[in-house]
Amino acid sequence: MNKLLEVSGLRLSLDGSTVLHSLDLHVGKGEIVGLVGENGSGKTMTLRSIVGLEQPKADKLFFKRESLLELPTHKRIERGLGYCPSEDNVFPRMSVRENLEMGSYLNPKSTGNKLRQVSDMFPSLEERMGERATTLSGGERQMLALGKALMSSPEILLLDEFSLGLSQENAIEFSGRIKDIYASGVSVLFVEQNFHLAADLAKRDYYMVEGKIVKRGVLSSTGPS
Repeated sequence: MNKLLEVSGLRLSLDGSTVLHSLDLHVGKGEIVGLVGENGSGKTMTLRSIVGLEQPKADKLFFKRESLLELPTHKRIERGLGYCPSEDNVFPRMSVRENLEMGSYLNPKSTGNKLRQVSDMFPSLEERMGERATTLSGGERQMLALGKALMSSPEILLLDEFSLGLSQENAIEFSGRIKDIYASGVSVLFVEQNFHLAADLAKRDYYMVEGKIVKRGVLSSTGPS
């Protein structure tokens, strides 16, 4: 397997407490992988550590066979990591268009093409490009956040808790957009508490408990209801 993202011995301590205990995981090129577990299990901190918003230690944190450990977040994004957090993921006073344009600030030359791609994926956003993000519904904000992450043209998308705060109907619709992104050739590592949604998406999965990966393949026996 061509390992696009490879993590070995990932450790993180905050305020003297160990949050992540020597995690090993990988995402292959063309894979969609789930990171599942209950609240507080360390899933979000794993994504934040990979993208550079936390300062972990690791035996290996490779993306496209190059170490990320010494790189700041913006350099990791330049190399092809995309990150969509679950909360505080849009600029509320900016318009929809301005939010999306912020997503491509590292490569502004292709902004026009990427705006068209995001508009095709999320038609409801196209109709509201000039409106502030505060006017959007919860589902539309999540779509905007995802669109903003895609504006950097990532090779792998790190997606945190996409169903948080969404109705079941909106979460299923959002799940469909993630499948579209995966089908377009973007690898995905997603965090999710809803096991049924996760099982419908993930080709492989890691199950976390108290900062440790304790099982693999737990979603294989879980199907969407």
